[in-house]
Amino acid sequence: MDSKLYIAQYAGITVMLPAALVVAGWLWSTASKKVAFLWLGVLLVAYFVVGLSKVLFKGWGIGLESLDIAVISGHAMNACLVSTVVMSLLFRQIDHRLRWLALGAGLLSTWWFSVHYVGTTIHPLSEAIAGALVGSAAACVFLYRLENKEIGKIPLPAVALGLVVIMLCASIPKYTAEGLLNTFAVSLSGAEKAFRQPHWRTSGESLRL
Repeated sequence: MDSKLYIAQYAGITVMLPAALVVAGWLWSTASKKVAFLWLGVLLVAYFVVGLSKVLFKGWGIGLESLDIAVISGHAMNACLVSTVVMSLLFRQIDHRLRWLALGAGLLSTWWFSVHYVGTTIHPLSEAIAGALVGSAAACVFLYRLENKEIGKIPLPAVALGLVVIMLCASIPKYTAEGLLNTFAVSLSGAEKAFRQPHWRTSGESLRL
């Protein structure tokens, strides 16, 4: 397997969804149930946007031809949203004043990851950028909403346990939801097969899986 593709897969749901649940657990224990549900709500909206783009394309072939976007990259979205929020929460443990520095560092590093890894392997660059935009916007909205919330220190055992969970998930075979999305999109649209490539990237009719 290509080394860039191997690295890009770490931004998939196998790693990032458990990491997002770890964040929810941290917030539940150090802030409130309301803040934890706020995080899950932001996460759900971001996943919905990505999922909707994939269902529309896979089922009906609908995309943004002018921007060369068939689907929004979930890998880029995951990286920019989940990794940035994790970094911000961890930097808060060191010094609360570092939270915005962590946001900047998180966005810079995850955009670099999205462009140089996701955008050269799993998706075209335009789709990786679209995913990065969705994830970045969601991360900024969530962290901005945290400004008026009281967030306590995450106990070190909880930090360690959360990081162990993320590392364990990173060590197992990577799973994607593409097969499930294909089935769902086809069942909704009534198409025989799911679209695989948009018509503007092929010489003929859109390819189907």
